[in-house]
Amino acid sequence: MQARSRFPRRPMRPLLAILAACAAGAALAAPAPSDEPLDPDKAFVPTARLVADAPGASAGVGRHGIDIEYRIEPGYYLYRSRLKFELFPATVLTGAPEMPPGIEVDDPFLGKSAIFRDRVLIHLPFAVSVARPGKYRVRITAQGCAEERICYSPFPQELAVDIPPGYRGMDLPASAAPPPPRGLPR
Repeated sequence: MQARSRFPRRPMRPLLAILAACAAGAALAAPAPSDEPLDPDKAFVPTARLVADAPGASAGVGRHGIDIEYRIEPGYYLYRSRLKFELFPATVLTGAPEMPPGIEVDDPFLGKSAIFRDRVLIHLPFAVSVARPGKYRVRITAQGCAEERICYSPFPQELAVDIPPGYRGMDLPASAAPPPPRGLPR
């Protein structure tokens, strides 16, 4: 008399076939590595944040305005000199953007240039002490490259910034403020 196994052998074959098919399907569904450069909005991702001095801080110590932080994908870089900023509506005046010096390179597209990699924080200072509350847009024109592959044409990006009622900044120092008008009658 022959001993019978508790587990029949035939049901295992279809199960193995199903598992093999699933594994093959998963391998085909996995994204293939691509040498295609990312869209600029994916390679260079900006965020905006309203900043102000803490109450009671001494004058001139804090920062007032908008911080723009770029997250730059590995293998990509932004040109420092090709970043331009505009605030809309133009009811709040901003000073010159405050940027780190960047990394000096001999770029194959633009020659000697300062660039940013990985992350960069740029500050747009307000040139007024009281900013009108409301919804604003920071329009950025930027230009960057995918390392040794492609240099993008200048591209626009927009970020929303809400200025709440009661927001108060500080005036720019006299050296940064525009000179008073001359020749006006008294």
